[in-house]
Amino acid sequence: MTSKIMVLCEDSYGTDFLKELINRLKSENIVPTGLHVNAERFYGPCNTKLERQIKPMAFQRGYNFFIIVADADGNPTEAVKKKIEYHVPNNFKDITRFVILNYEIEEWICISLNIEINDKPSNILKRKFNYEKYKLKGYVPKLDFKKLKKCRSFFDFVKELRRFKKE
Repeated sequence: MTSKIMVLCEDSYGTDFLKELINRLKSENIVPTGLHVNAERFYGPCNTKLERQIKPMAFQRGYNFFIIVADADGNPTEAVKKKIEYHVPNNFKDITRFVILNYEIEEWICISLNIEINDKPSNILKRKFNYEKYKLKGYVPKLDFKKLKKCRSFFDFVKELRRFKKE
């Protein structure tokens, strides 16, 4: 059976960022190049729409594995994971993995650029580079995968993608 992976993230600009990141990971042979992966938005950790979103993705569109990427915004990551996991249908829990960011996806950019995280990463980037969320995708080429290997959330994201063989 071909693995079709859906990455769900809570940021609308994050979907394009993740698609671009996955393409870069494939082009650098960090994850299998034949992987069928897509990214779409979900509506946050405490939203009941997640169940209604996952089921049609699986039954109608054929996705058989889900990776949910969510912001902890400085809250305990395990607590955020539990809030989201509560809304994953029971028969999908075995095929759903979670990547919970300490703050937000911009922390991967800060780590790559050796920027100390002492505030919300998007705020730091805004002060340093006049960053706006719509610019997120443009930062994919600036990600330093060697530095990010030490970042738990990035490591977990790549690990989940690497579990699949080229189909």
